[in-house]
Amino acid sequence: MEKHRILIVEDEPIIAADLEDRLIEMGCHVLPSCSNGESALLSFEQTKVDLVLMDIQLEGKLDGIETAKQMLALAPVTIIYLTSNADETHFERARPTAPAAFLSKPFRGKDLKYAIELALSRVPKPALAKPENTQVSHILNDRLFVKVKDRSVRIFLSDILWVEADNYYCKIVTPQASHLIGQTLKQLEAILLELPEFMRVHRSFLVNLTKIEAIGDGVLFIQKSQIPVSKSAREELNIKLQRI
Repeated sequence: MEKHRILIVEDEPIIAADLEDRLIEMGCHVLPSCSNGESALLSFEQTKVDLVLMDIQLEGKLDGIETAKQMLALAPVTIIYLTSNADETHFERARPTAPAAFLSKPFRGKDLKYAIELALSRVPKPALAKPENTQVSHILNDRLFVKVKDRSVRIFLSDILWVEADNYYCKIVTPQASHLIGQTLKQLEAILLELPEFMRVHRSFLVNLTKIEAIGDGVLFIQKSQIPVSKSAREELNIKLQRI
């Protein structure tokens, strides 16, 4: 199994230690566990995380569901909830975060293993290696051309699902492929925001509003991918969705 980075958020030390041992046996990279939502958010902001094992009942002001919502507002991540109280109320509150699984305590080792393997299969594959000279070479009214090696690849603007910032690069995602471009999100934003169907919903994401399939609390979904929505963009997003 690939060395995915997993964060355990669990306020019972014995359970946290047991989870860590199981994950290490599975070949996962386990980050230092957190016992409350506040410390989990701090760890999440500072470290790349592929999967979070989240206890719903946590000590402190934030329970596991609220912590997961705030994580998703920062960046996409896959969540597995752990709970000793899998009632309808918790399930409905957690639904907008699109969890990969709910595991009821005490859980069996085999159930945990299967849930993690299925969840990690949803984690996006690493982006293409950063190119040296990949640029948007031509821009027309309804399309742009991306220079890749010795040719220019056509991308219709209407096919773009979203554009994602990646330091000094950005990734243009379409249903067919992803293209890592040697330009910043701000540079492409100047082009795409001329069109009413595009909107920057987060500091790292610009989306095609016509491709949105569902909207949760602080997150939207495009082709099963979770895109965070900043608090400042939510009102404008609702207004624009009514216009397109």
